Amino acid sequence: MGACSGGASTLSSGNGTAGPDRDASGNSQATTPAGSDAASTATHAADDDAESAVTGAGDGDGPGDGGACTTDPLRTGLIAQQTGVSVDAFDCEILTWTAWYGEPDPMIFKAIIYVESRFDETAVACANMPCGTPSGWAAAESGCYGLMQVVPACGDDPNDAGLMSNGQPDLTTDMSQTGWAGSIFNPSVNIEIGIAGIAGNRAQVEKQFPGCTVDQYTMMAVGNYNDYGSTKSCTEYNTTYDDAVVMAYDEYATAAGYPAHSY
Repeated sequence: MGACSGGASTLSSGNGTAGPDRDASGNSQATTPAGSDAASTATHAADDDAESAVTGAGDGDGPGDGGACTTDPLRTGLIAQQTGVSVDAFDCEILTWTAWYGEPDPMIFKAIIYVESRFDETAVACANMPCGTPSGWAAAESGCYGLMQVVPACGDDPNDAGLMSNGQPDLTTDMSQTGWAGSIFNPSVNIEIGIAGIAGNRAQVEKQFPGCTVDQYTMMAVGNYNDYGSTKSCTEYNTTYDDAVVMAYDEYATAAGYPAHSY
C-alpha cells in the first residue's frame, strides 16, 4: 500500500499550506518539530487502551463509523498551524481502526497524518499519479486523497472502502451530501484505508524478513507506505520518510504523556 507524502515541518512555524515538500528524487524533506526533545513523564497503557478507548456498533465488516472515544491516550492539545486543525481531531478514528487491524502503536498514525496532510481531510496531491490512471478513470480520480493521502487507483482499499458501486472513488467533499458517508475524504473511511494498508505492509515484511522487532516492522511497513518496496532488511528501509514521521511522533508523544516506542 502506498501513499503520497508531505514532509514534516515544525508545528509551531508552518507556512499556511498542506501538501508535499519533496526533493528532486521525490523524497520527503524534514526539519525538527518544536518540543521533540522534551521528556515525557506521564504514563498510559496505550496498547491496551487502543482496544478499550473506543466503542461502536460493528456490522461484521468493521467496528462502525469511527466509534466513540471513552478515553484518549493520544490527546496532545496541539494545533497544526499550517491548517489550524486540532491534531486531536481524528483520535477516535485512529484508535478504532488501529485496534481493528491489530496495529501496535496508534500514535504513529497520527504522525503519518501530519506528514501526509497536516490534518487537512480534503487534501489532494500526487499529480504524478503513482499507480497510473486505471481504465475508465479520470486523472482527477487517480491521485492521493485525504488525511492519509490514500491512492484508490492502487486497488488496495479494504472492502472497497471509499469507492462507488462502479469501482471508482467517491470524491464527495460536502458533508451534507449522501455520498459523504462513503467518501474517500471521510476521515473514518480514509484512516481505515491507510491503517489497513500499513497493516498489510507489516504482514508482508514479516514474511519477507523474519526475525525483526515489532518496532522495526512498524518502520519497515511505514516506509513502504511512502515508497513501496523500499524495505530491504530489518535495518534498511525508507529512513527519509520514517524520520519525518518519527519527528512528529516524538512531539505528539511528549505532549500527550504517551509511552513512545523507541523508533
